[in-house]
Parts: sequence; structure tokens; C-alpha cells
Amino acid sequence: MTISASAYSLAQWAVMSNDPLVKAVTFSLIDQGTAMADIPFVNKKSLIVNGVRWEGNLPTVNWRALNSEPANTIGTPKPYQEQAFILNNEIDVDKYIVEDENQIGDPRGNQVAAYMQSVAYDFNDKFINNDHTSGDTNAIVGLKARIDNGTMYGVWNKAKIDAGGVDLSLSGLTATTANKFVELLAQLLWVVGSPNGDNVTLYMNEVMQRRLDTSLRAMGTSGGLSVTQDQFDRTQTKYKGAVIKDIGYKADQSTQIIPGNGLSGSSAIGETSAGASSTGASAVYTSIYAVNYGMDHFFGWQFEPLQAHDLGILNNGMLYRTTVDWAGGLINTNIRSIGRLYDIKIA
Repeated sequence: MTISASAYSLAQWAVMSNDPLVKAVTFSLIDQGTAMADIPFVNKKSLIVNGVRWEGNLPTVNWRALNSEPANTIGTPKPYQEQAFILNNEIDVDKYIVEDENQIGDPRGNQVAAYMQSVAYDFNDKFINNDHTSGDTNAIVGLKARIDNGTMYGVWNKAKIDAGGVDLSLSGLTATTANKFVELLAQLLWVVGSPNGDNVTLYMNEVMQRRLDTSLRAMGTSGGLSVTQDQFDRTQTKYKGAVIKDIGYKADQSTQIIPGNGLSGSSAIGETSAGASSTGASAVYTSIYAVNYGMDHFFGWQFEPLQAHDLGILNNGMLYRTTVDWAGGLINTNIRSIGRLYDIKIA
């Protein structure tokens, strides 16, 4: 059996050896969790899911005169299909590294933990940004591409809302612009079929999340913002009933998944007023995405939950192998499930 060039190396072991000052391996990462945990997944071992949804073509309503025949009417729902995608990697560690007494913890366990962290960053990025034109064709299609190609993915043509450059920059923010922004945020909830925000998660970057708080303080009111706790007693901020979530950074720890660093001039990294990722003086805008989760709106299916499988020592007697795999997809059963508010000026 060929040994992978990516197998756990002596140099990696040396970094994690038992130096007296090093007692544990820790993660020094920007951790905002994974959107995979937000999505309700149904366990279904199927590579393809078919469905139908009403996107119009409802039965025609007719009014008849007395003593006349009723008119026949029928509606036609639209069929759709979604496919599953496969996430899969293997981790090989030499048996002498596993058995070395100087290791800090289980090297295989440490590698799996690091891999799961990487999955969280990668899934968040794919969930927002991936497309099958310039992105990874073997991975899920993200919210941006689904909204931009609404006819293909069953997304309402009102799902993409232009904020008109509403000024939330620290130099331009006023009670008036804050009020306008809150109305646009309410429109975003309406677009995804939940005016009160029930079952909705609002995804943004950390600059926009802070600017949202600042905007509401500028109005002199909570503006519908509240702080609650989830089922795990973690603090979460809500706008009406919608959970506000910072989608975080990519695995490189420096690139925002939803761009918009709040800086101006040549230092600006964000979006243009048209919603395209960019850098420089025109990249002073950002976006907010909304998802209405539920079996009648947006959810997913999976063969089984993401997990690591210990395959033990391979038949060459030298390598311990762990494989991690997951197969699943996303389902948009209602055209009013996802939306994007773009052209929000934050610098």
C-alpha cells in the first residue's frame, strides 16, 4: 500500500512532543462555530432528493353566475432535484508516533480535532460563497450562488435586496440612516417568509454585527434587539426572533467569509455597491444573509452525521488510519427561504 505524502510526519510530532513547558495542545483560532450545526438535517441514505414546490401556477379562481356551470381549474407545482455531496479525508499516523511516550495526548485524536476545526471553517465558507462555476463543483452550492441563480435553485426573485448604500459607517451613521437600515432588515425577514424572525438566522461578519449594535444605540432604542440563551445556555443576540450570527473567517484566520473590514481607502476589503467581493476604495460595503430553517423552508439531508472512523492499523503493519466522511445536501423547499441584503456601507 502506498504511503500518503501527507501522513503525520516527524516534524509535526516534534512540535507536539512533551516539552516540560507544554502541557496540552490548544486551538488559538477565531471560532464562531459551524453553520452545519444550524441546519436541521434529516438522515436519508440517498444521493438524489426529488420534490415539488408551488412557485406560482396556482389553480385559477372563477366566479359563476346563477344556474351556470362551474369552470374546471387545476394548478401545477414545479418539480426540483437536489444532489448530495461527499466530504471525505483520511489521516495516517505511524505506529511509532502513536506509541511514543513523549507525545502530548493522542496524536490521532489531536489530528482529528484539528480536522474538525478545519471542516467548520470550510463548510461556513462553502455555505455562503461556493458556486459550481468558479468554485468547488464537488461541494454544496452556497447561498450567494443560489440567490443569484434563483430560477435554477428555486429562490424568489425578491430575495436579493439592494440597501441603496445605507450609510452605517462610523462617520456617516445617524438616527435616520439607522432607522432606514432597520426597515431594510425587517424587509429581509419578510422576504424569507418570517416577518417576526421565527426560525431565521442572520449571517454577517463581526464588523457588521458590531455596527448593528451601534446603529440601534444611535436610535436611542433596542430596535428589536435582545439577548437570550440557547438550549446549551450560550448567550445569543436576536433581532426580533431571528438569531444574529457572525459567520467568521476562513481557515487562514485572516480572510472574512462575508467581506467587509470596516476600513476605507486602499485598506478596504469588502464588497462593491453591486455586492461583488473586492478591495480598495470601492470595497466599503458588506452583506447580510438570512435563512429560514425548517422542513417547510430550508433544511438538509445526510446519510449519517459527520464522524471519524478508526480503521486501526493497516495491513502494512506500520500506519494507523482514521477516516472522516460525510455525505449530504441542502434542500430549498420554499422559494421564500433565503435572502441577501447587500450594499450596506460600513466604511
